[in-house]
Amino acid sequence: MREGYAAASVDEIARAANVSKATLYSYFPDKRLMFQEVLRAALDQGFREAVVQADHAAPPATALPTVLTALAAWLVSEPQLSLHRIVVAEATRFPEIAASYAGAVLENVIRPLAELIEIWIARSEIMPHDAGQSAQQLMALISGQLQPCALLSERIPDKARIAQVGSSTAILFLNAYARQAA
Repeated sequence: MREGYAAASVDEIARAANVSKATLYSYFPDKRLMFQEVLRAALDQGFREAVVQADHAAPPATALPTVLTALAAWLVSEPQLSLHRIVVAEATRFPEIAASYAGAVLENVIRPLAELIEIWIARSEIMPHDAGQSAQQLMALISGQLQPCALLSERIPDKARIAQVGSSTAILFLNAYARQAA
């Protein structure tokens, strides 16, 4: 994961795993299979815990800043950044892993966020609209404000910046969709 597929040496991998190269090849006949398995394991680890956790009874103005701040913190956490870097870097060589990553984001971030929005729509707390599209836009707004700097410079935003992005994104969404008091 650290070196990427092309730079990873089977000799180094065997040394780090404390096994012989022959033992390594007995489990993985070629480096490609080895790398795929490492990526799959990292993907499973990266999405092991629920990303979107919310008090479904709470109103949007209370729950959404908390949910989006947690999402922002997750997006710029390690190993999430490393996983994102390697999936993007190796997407053309391992398109099935890139597709799995996109599917995991959809299942573990976009859909739960859309379901939360749909609850608020059903309770008439926000105006009816395409909840799935809103969830994707919220994800894009959060990641677009934080990930580029973290991915390229390896400087993780501090907690205050993460909270500010989560709160300001929630305010933007609520200004667009919250029901106005009569």
